[in-house]
Amino acid sequence: MMFKNLKSALEERESVTALKLSVKDKNLPEELFHFPHLRELYLEAPALTELPSDMNAWRELTLLQLRAPGFKGSLAPLFHLPKLTNLKTAETPLHPLRLAIGGTKAPLRFLTLKDAGLQSLPEEFGELSTIEELHLPGNLLKSLPASFADLKKLKWINLDGNELEVFPEVLAKLPLLKHLSIDGNSFSEVEKERIQRKFNLTVS
Repeated sequence: MMFKNLKSALEERESVTALKLSVKDKNLPEELFHFPHLRELYLEAPALTELPSDMNAWRELTLLQLRAPGFKGSLAPLFHLPKLTNLKTAETPLHPLRLAIGGTKAPLRFLTLKDAGLQSLPEEFGELSTIEELHLPGNLLKSLPASFADLKKLKWINLDGNELEVFPEVLAKLPLLKHLSIDGNSFSEVEKERIQRKFNLTVS
């Protein structure tokens, strides 16, 4: 059942599996961690600055959608969640991107980091080896780490609106990749021709 009011949701907390909330404070309310069966969370939090380091209360969470323009912290605690398969952020500053210390436990299949101000991705990004769809539009990426070659299950990637000047050759090493979008980058006309000739891709 989807709830949009925290107070009413608390009255039914044992049956709450989905929440869609707008949070005005810079910290998440403590009550948000009192739902033992919460699986989906859609969160608008303009003033949120960071996440708690202990996210154990969200161990049943499978989907998190977050918009937090004032964010200054790290998503690292989320990468420890044992059932999180879908993480979506929009307009949430994440540079630099930090993954979980000690390795990623979350079985992520879908990851969206849109308009996050990302200038680079950490080399350990390849540890997210369960990802099937990756959306990174509207960032400042100029290259991809070599560890991208470890994303063997990746089928779909969106790199629109970044600052790539040279086609990331590491993408050619992904055996299941079926959909690639790289429009709106900084490719020269010569590079666009090379991409079309070598990879059979038309870039705008």
